[in-house]
Amino acid sequence: MSFWPWRRLRVTPLRALAAFLLVGILFWYSFNRPEIPRQPCSVPEEFTEKLHELTYRAHLVLAKLGLVHFLCFGGLWGQARIGRALPWARKVELCLMDTLRDDAMITKAFREVGLSATYLHAAGIYRVQENEVGDDAPKVEIVVFEEDSVTQMVRRVGWTRRVLPPDCELSPSLQCFPPQLAIPPLPTKQFGDHVVPVPREGIELQKYHYPNDWWLEVKPTDCVEHPQEDT
Repeated sequence: MSFWPWRRLRVTPLRALAAFLLVGILFWYSFNRPEIPRQPCSVPEEFTEKLHELTYRAHLVLAKLGLVHFLCFGGLWGQARIGRALPWARKVELCLMDTLRDDAMITKAFREVGLSATYLHAAGIYRVQENEVGDDAPKVEIVVFEEDSVTQMVRRVGWTRRVLPPDCELSPSLQCFPPQLAIPPLPTKQFGDHVVPVPREGIELQKYHYPNDWWLEVKPTDCVEHPQEDT
């Protein structure tokens, strides 16, 4: 008596037809699904200037609220390397130490200066942009952090991370870093035509957020170097 599952599986004409149809559907879908156009590897200078201005306006709102914040992620790379947003940047990231714990007050403060701020509870991010603009407009993403009493480190918030164990090594998506990098008063650096806060100790923060390649300059690979002009 054999216990191998494949010996017991009977290939009937109906099953063979179903398998053939499934393969055909997958093959058709792979060739007919719409191709997402790739974006250019650099944005117009006007776009970058608007991005700098938006970053500065977001900084002023957070400073008025007395919240510790600073350039981080791609925004910090741009400042450290060229003193402005990276050539391909379509958004700038600010990290925020949220001691206010009042989403409504923060979003209201942005609204009062003509900016839209949407808090994404799952990710723990405020997405800030000009009112009534499209998805391709400049954006500032304010990534919210808090100091964790268990790990004695600063970690990301957001309900998708609340279920993770409070262990920075076991849960790298917590994006932990030591609290001394965010102790105010923070240094300020040039970012485009404005001066905004940066974390302490230069790019030390990047060693925590990019542990595997912080020493490399990683450029986008899914973009078009010289997009063709419309004719």
